[in-house]
Amino acid sequence: MLITDQTTGPISVAAYMRQCLTNPESGYYINKDPFGTEGDFITSPEISQMFGELVGVWVITQWMAQGRPPNIRLIELGPGRGTLMRDMLKAFQSFPPFKNTIVDICLVEASPTLRMSQQRMLCDAAATETEEFMSSTSRYGIPVKWYGNLKEVPRDVTSFTIAHEFFDALPIHQFEHTQNGWREVMVDYSVPQEKTPLSLPGQTRSFDETPKFHLTVLPYSTPSSKIGPESSPRYKNLSVNSKIEISPESWDVAKELALRISEQKTPQAPTGTGSALVIDYGPAETIPVNTLRGIKGHHFVSPFEEPGTADLSADVDFTSLKLVAEEEGHVAVHGAVEQGDWLHALGIGARATMLAHQQTTPEGKDRIAKEYHRLVERSGGAMGKIYKVMAFTPRGTQTPVGFGGGVIDSDEDVD
Repeated sequence: MLITDQTTGPISVAAYMRQCLTNPESGYYINKDPFGTEGDFITSPEISQMFGELVGVWVITQWMAQGRPPNIRLIELGPGRGTLMRDMLKAFQSFPPFKNTIVDICLVEASPTLRMSQQRMLCDAAATETEEFMSSTSRYGIPVKWYGNLKEVPRDVTSFTIAHEFFDALPIHQFEHTQNGWREVMVDYSVPQEKTPLSLPGQTRSFDETPKFHLTVLPYSTPSSKIGPESSPRYKNLSVNSKIEISPESWDVAKELALRISEQKTPQAPTGTGSALVIDYGPAETIPVNTLRGIKGHHFVSPFEEPGTADLSADVDFTSLKLVAEEEGHVAVHGAVEQGDWLHALGIGARATMLAHQQTTPEGKDRIAKEYHRLVERSGGAMGKIYKVMAFTPRGTQTPVGFGGGVIDSDEDVD
């Protein structure tokens, strides 16, 4: 996949990521299912049903806290195989008052391959396509619709949105603070060269080999640097040689989520209804630096090796999401908190104990224990620590469960 050439010169890290991941012909996500043991990585929903169940319980608690609106929409950004939504829907079957309010499920997914995986996971009926969206019906009788962009999803009813490992795949720009101001770090390439025995000093012979991509700092300012680090007070006092990553596309999504919540007003909720839950990895407060990575075969690889064959991701800047949401919408932002703490507040300990008791073999009990520990473990780079959870809710509503707003009791009746 040719991404840049000697005519156009270097391209931004964002453009490089976009081509590697979503190029219509050879993008990583377009023609491949990257999830599970046979793919390149495993996400929390793929580890255990407990994760999706507790995300579903959290949505129910938000619905209750906001006066039980009679019509709601579930939205998921980047639904993977559909595993998370499948487990959420299973959990909803135990709570008919909530389940019966779901008007439809809207999945925001660009990959045709993953759309088919989601359809197989969630629906019995074959999907139909229109110019606007693809649609089917879930196994529980709820309409399911697919969109390519969140802005295409209607805003006519209260929405509860889940974004699990969505923001980490959105393109980033990298910058370095030089003596002359902020300069963008770009992706360039060089063709490997080798001296021949008969060449004169300084002469080389080029071979027809794959270009080697690498990063380079531009000596001049770019439009991205002017609307990014140069325009934000957050980066104003950073010292020379500082490096940062920013994701304008992430800002746009955070703004859209906040506006959806603040615009859905009712007499019972004059400041808005609905909520958004973001679960991803990245620092809770600091600015991400040099976090672009490739993941292939469950191992980290260089993001510049074999473009289009490995997943590319970067740490999520949770503080920037919070600042954008609070500025653009009348919402309250909660977190980011560590995934392990959030899951414990939702009752994962009690749920794991219940599932373990239902197992009839030592192997089954051990499997549940391993799944539980993998989701909540905090030592080193474990998922319970590096993954963070953030929520957007209407201003004036109570603090959500998992963010200091209490815990789920194992015997609590949420009917």
